[in-house]
Amino acid sequence: MQKKTNSNNTTPSGSNSLDRETQILHVISNTTILLVSMMTEAMSSVFTKLSKEMITALSTGLGAPEDSKKEIQNTTDDMERKIPQELRKQLNEMKTDITKQMNEKKEQILPLLADRRFDEGITIVERYEFGLPRLTTDLDERSLLAYIALLQENNEQFTKMFQELLEWMKNLPQQETTKE
Repeated sequence: MQKKTNSNNTTPSGSNSLDRETQILHVISNTTILLVSMMTEAMSSVFTKLSKEMITALSTGLGAPEDSKKEIQNTTDDMERKIPQELRKQLNEMKTDITKQMNEKKEQILPLLADRRFDEGITIVERYEFGLPRLTTDLDERSLLAYIALLQENNEQFTKMFQELLEWMKNLPQQETTKE
């Protein structure tokens, strides 16, 4: 289903400068959203499991009646079902927040994007095909959730691409801060 595309070149196939800059910003923001979503979901999962275990242990240890135990179980099951809804809400909030921050700082960011090291992010994304819009585009909620699903199922190709993107981001030039 997934296949590698393009060679290992370091120049993206994007056409003009504006497209390049937009693609770079999308790669950075989409990768950041996926990373934060992955960490948020992992924490939610741990919290839900821990809560269930604690509630079960406490209710059993305190000799709670069977009806009370079932009510507690139903409550924690409801918590688990709500997490995907909460994740969707957080995903949309993150996307809105990151987009707003990128737009507010675009003039400061654009000169930094002239560095050709930023091209590697586009190139990494272009080497892989998942049957989804690429990370170089403005992804909708459904596409972001599909990429999260690829992460959750430890899809080998997507995991490889995601790791390459994280390594790329780690080595990007940073904006110099001025001391006042």
